[in-house]
Formats: sequence, C-alpha cells, structure tokens
Amino acid sequence: MIHSSPIVCFGAGNLGRRIALAVHPVLFCDNNSALWGTVCEGVPVESPATAVQRYRHATFVVTIWHPSRTEGMMDRVNQLRTLGASNIVPFPALFADYGDRLLPHGFWERPSYYVEHDEEIRRGRALLDGEGREEFDRQMRLRLGDVSGQVINSGVQYFPPFSLGRNEVFVDCGAFDGDTIAQFRRATDDHFDQIIAFEPDPVNFAALKSAINGDPRITLHPYATGSRRETVRFTMDGTSSRISSVGTCEVQIVTLDEALRGIAPTCMKFDIEGSEPDTLQGGWQTIARRRPKMAVCIYHCPDHLWSIPLLLNELLPNSRFTLRTYYADGYECVCYCIPN
Repeated sequence: MIHSSPIVCFGAGNLGRRIALAVHPVLFCDNNSALWGTVCEGVPVESPATAVQRYRHATFVVTIWHPSRTEGMMDRVNQLRTLGASNIVPFPALFADYGDRLLPHGFWERPSYYVEHDEEIRRGRALLDGEGREEFDRQMRLRLGDVSGQVINSGVQYFPPFSLGRNEVFVDCGAFDGDTIAQFRRATDDHFDQIIAFEPDPVNFAALKSAINGDPRITLHPYATGSRRETVRFTMDGTSSRISSVGTCEVQIVTLDEALRGIAPTCMKFDIEGSEPDTLQGGWQTIARRRPKMAVCIYHCPDHLWSIPLLLNELLPNSRFTLRTYYADGYECVCYCIPN
C-alpha cells in the first residue's frame, strides 16, 4: 500500500504505463536515456538521478518486470537507494489496493489469493525436497511483495537434477527454435535414441527445422499440445507464443497420448505458456505408464507453483520433486519430477 505522495514510477515501459493510469505519478524515471525529457501517459520522464534529486521523499514504485539472469527488481531498488531515495516499493505491493486495474498480469495475484489457497499451497510445498522447499518459499515471498533474497540458478535449465543416459527418448513440448534440444544434445554428448518435439508457432517451427538439420533421430510436430484434439486460435510472439482467443492464426492441438503412441519417453520438458496442466492431462496414460523424468515450467499462472507439483504427484507417485529458478523475479521457475 502506498501511504505517501507524490509517487514516482521507475520504469516507463508497458507495465509502468499501466500502473501510472492507476496511481497517477508526478514523474517517470527510466534508465533508457532516449526517454529522458519525453512524456509518457501525460507524465514527464527523467533519469533516476534527476527524479531522486527532485523528489527525494516521494514514494518510488519500481514498475519494471523484465527478468534476466543478471538483474532483477532488487537491483533497481538498490539503484534508487544509492541515489538517495528513502521510500521504495516494488510493484507487487500495489496489488492489494489496485488489483482490479492491474491484474491479471503473469503469475501475480492479490495477497488474499494465497490465503484462499493456503491448504493447496501447503500440500504442494510438502511434496518438495529440502532445496525445492527453499526455492518454493522464495517464490512465495516474491509473490507477496518481498523481492529480496531471490536466487538465480546458474545451471542449464531443464536438466540439472537429471542423470541423463545414452539411450534417452526426449519429448520437448514448446521446442521454440531448438534451444532446449541443443542443450540436451550437449548434455548427452549427442548420444540418445530419439527426440520428439512440438512447436506450433510457424516462425519458430521453421527455425527449429533448420536447427536440427535433418537428423533422423529427431521428429518434429508443428502442433500445440493439450487435453484434447481441437483447433484453436494462436498468438505468434516468439518465446511467448501461446493459445489465445485473439490469436492471429489457427493451430492444431494434439494429445501426447495420441502423438506418442508406441513411444516410451524417458525424459520430458514442458514450457508452453500456461498450457502445462492441459498437456499433462492429455498425456496421462503415457506418463503414468512410462514414468519419465519431468521438467515442467510453473511460472505462467498464479496457482501453477503448487498445482502442477500436486498434479505430477497424481501422475507419478513415489517420485522426488524439486524446484529451480533460472531468471530473476520468478521467471523460468521449473518443477522437476524424478520417479523412483
């Protein structure tokens, strides 16, 4: 909650503009010098140093959520502190009072949302090993507005807790341009039996096809995956391509039980912009029967942090569960399920 005024928004991007319409700041500040001296949503934009000099005792709201492997919200808080700002809050602190205007937005929700889901949150957390629980707690603190203490894992996303053999059958849901396949090939020293990849974005699929260079061990499917076969609208947006009612093209959804008939996967990865639960449901029989190692992204929707581990536990009981996060501020948080 913001108790004082005036308000200065640090970050004049898309999120900053949305927040400005709700909190009516007197100034934007931004690290992009090209914006200094311009106007955004009717509000002037200056450098952070100028903003602190003019409004040292204002409430500075960090309105940037553009995570990377090197910089997060806490770095921006520290930048403002170093310049002399005394009252700094990250944007999640606004959701209790301004959630109606600012949500939905990624995995963020109001604090009351987590109170309402306390029982499921506890059950999901209880499935995790010690390291996984520590990461789960960091992610919960982040969602409640505490952006300090986040840990960016330096390992290779999707595979660190796995022991990969020389005869893996890898299924890649959300194959993008082949980046994960390249990581898998390096991790296995290019010794594997088969890769089956799904990528519905036509632009991404073309890059994926070029990247695998005709390797006969790799099968590519230009489909999305889900709980049932259907045709849906789809938004093409590079790394964030996803099913959307306002999408500009149509794609075919297939189920993994259908597409993997006769195949025995040993390792599976899911990074599909919120469609992870539907895809798990559509592959229930194959996954339960074959018991592959699983890497599933859990940062696309508010409840996925706990609901996906709970769903995986139904699919693959007697497994080890853990979490790792590979970008700042909650991005690229992955649940690993390793069957015993």
